[in-house]
Amino acid sequence: MRRRTFLATAATAVALPLAGCAHPSDGSLSMGELTSDSAIAERYAGETEGLPPERKALIDAAVAGDAPTREGRYPPYDRDRPIEHEGAYYRISHEVVDSRTETRYTVDVDYDPETTPSSVIAYEDLPEADKRALGELIPPEEDHPDNDGFDIGRSHRYEDVSESVLASDPAYEGISHEGSTYRVRVADGGEVTIETYEYSAEQVAESATDLGAQLREQHLFSLSGLSEAEREIVAEAIDGSYFPDGGEVPDAFRSLADRFRDQAGIDTNEHGGTWLARYEGTIYWTDLRYPPETDSE
Repeated sequence: MRRRTFLATAATAVALPLAGCAHPSDGSLSMGELTSDSAIAERYAGETEGLPPERKALIDAAVAGDAPTREGRYPPYDRDRPIEHEGAYYRISHEVVDSRTETRYTVDVDYDPETTPSSVIAYEDLPEADKRALGELIPPEEDHPDNDGFDIGRSHRYEDVSESVLASDPAYEGISHEGSTYRVRVADGGEVTIETYEYSAEQVAESATDLGAQLREQHLFSLSGLSEAEREIVAEAIDGSYFPDGGEVPDAFRSLADRFRDQAGIDTNEHGGTWLARYEGTIYWTDLRYPPETDSE
């Protein structure tokens, strides 16, 4: 496993909490204190603890160099930031190594049909292919949806659609189960592309301290020389979050935002981003959503 210097180039949208009557389009600023390089890394990177078992197994195999593959319409793990694994940090990447098209079917169930379906089959008589297609739709859950027409549906891929009596032509229109009859419809949902993703891992830092130091060296800047109005905004952002009170956006907030625009953020886009800022000797993880250039009419 080769190691390289970590370069933070991901561009992600910044989601910040809203407070009071502030309008999100007016921008916001939030600053959280960081006391060490490891704290920087922990704030930035993901961790395997708490991941679903199948996703953790994928990452474990990638880190081990097993080049694991997974199939699907979308990659099962797709994250720009590195992830912690047994103390070290890795960037998990994937590439498409194969693709194919297959037919997906939509499976819809009406739990309270207005009229009894013309052709009905008992649930226990269904082939296993159709039971798998229905999944947990039958029997219905106690708090199942109750809509006009079909109440619930799902997408399914038949391994061999010729085994189905619900997707065949003609097909059964109803299923009886424990004294109830449900209307069912299985329809061709069209072709979809299924891709095979091969995963790999590259170590970007040996420890949290190592990763945090890289981020600090690349992105930390000094937030200084502020006006009194700008300092008041920063104080409010450190205390929680700053939001313009509504109406006109203060010029001090716009000028403060421009200071961040001029720096290399960790993640930035046209709406804002995340920065590392040193203010009065303390390092802060800073989330900024840019204010509008002019006030709305």
